[in-house]
Amino acid sequence: MVLVRISRKYLLIAAMLFALEVLIAGFENGGFIRNVLGDYIVVFLIYYFFLSFLEISRIKLAIFVLFLAYTIEFLQYVNILKLLNIKRTTATTMILGSSFDWLDMLAYTLAFLTLILIARFKHYK
Repeated sequence: MVLVRISRKYLLIAAMLFALEVLIAGFENGGFIRNVLGDYIVVFLIYYFFLSFLEISRIKLAIFVLFLAYTIEFLQYVNILKLLNIKRTTATTMILGSSFDWLDMLAYTLAFLTLILIARFKHYK
C-alpha cells in the first residue's frame, strides 16, 4: 500500500456518495432505503474514499472495507458506547450507527461482492 497523489476522480465519486448518504439520512426515517440501501452505499463511499488516496489492490481494499464495516457492526452488537461509558451523540451515531442488524451485515456483504465483480470486470476489460 502506497500513499499517492489524490485521485480527483475517486474523491469526486466518494463526495457524491457522501452527498447521497446525507440525503438519505435527511429524508428517510427508516425502511429499505435508509436501513439497507444506505448501508450498501456506505461500503462504496469508504472504498472510494480510501481509493482516492491509496494505490492498493482493489480486492484487498474491498476486503479491508468489508471487515471495517463488520467491525463497526460488531461494536454496535456489544454496545461499545455503553461499555466505554460514552454518551451517544450525533457524531457517535454517524460513525458507529445506532444498533446491530443482520440486514446491515447482508448489505455490507452484497456491496463487497459488487465491488469484487466491478474489480474483476475492469481487470478483464
